[in-house]
Amino acid sequence: MDDLSFDPHPPTAVTVATPLRIAVASQDGSRVDQHFGQTEAFLVFDVTAAGAVAIGTRAIADHAVGDENPRDTVCRMLADCTVLLVSKIGISPQEKLAGVGIEASDRHAGESVEAALAAVFAAKAVRHDNTPLDAIGFRLRHAMLRVADLDRSLDFYTRQLGMRVLERRDHKRNQFSQAYLGYGDDFGEMALELVANWTRDQPYAVGESFGHIAIEVFGITALCDRLAAAGIPMPRPPRAQRHGENIVAFIEDPDGHRIELLQLPSGA
Repeated sequence: MDDLSFDPHPPTAVTVATPLRIAVASQDGSRVDQHFGQTEAFLVFDVTAAGAVAIGTRAIADHAVGDENPRDTVCRMLADCTVLLVSKIGISPQEKLAGVGIEASDRHAGESVEAALAAVFAAKAVRHDNTPLDAIGFRLRHAMLRVADLDRSLDFYTRQLGMRVLERRDHKRNQFSQAYLGYGDDFGEMALELVANWTRDQPYAVGESFGHIAIEVFGITALCDRLAAAGIPMPRPPRAQRHGENIVAFIEDPDGHRIELLQLPSGA
């Protein structure tokens, strides 16, 4: 189901005079099929309502300066691009690109380049006004806290406050453990997410341990486009989660607190 179908007040499509510059990670130029970390050259297009025009290929090796980190090279050489389409990208490089104004997305992985460019342009060409957002179906899902000792914290929240452990995972690749707790048998109610970073050897100061709150949403792509148009900081644009089919994005409130936007497969 298309993201925009959940909006009872559909925004108005407008003609965008300035082309939307989009970079693509593709092996042969036909499909969005390359992982960000494996791409040595990116195709760059100017896209308008009339279609896409290829303006060239940009190779990392041609733009590197000295022993510059390749990620820094990409940020610099694609600085004039608004969107980067890839088949897969990690959290760290995605946030780095977002920091320089490049929205890296894996939402069109496997699609033809032509179709992906047209879809991105259509979404970005929508004018978002001040019509109140229809948040029917949205709900607070969890709040995340960083803890120094996960077992100690689990003992406190379960034995002293009567919560149940809903899920627990160890992430060897990213060196952290994660647990969700709540008062129900599943995620039907607000939950608490606890995260213990394995490399952390110092206790967290009060306030430093807060991570984010999470909101379950529908139509996450259209919602994020609306938020971006309103100037809301978005350190992590929508992307597929590594361990599931959920789509997540992170925005910031006026005080810099992070808010995770989470869309389950049923809300796509």
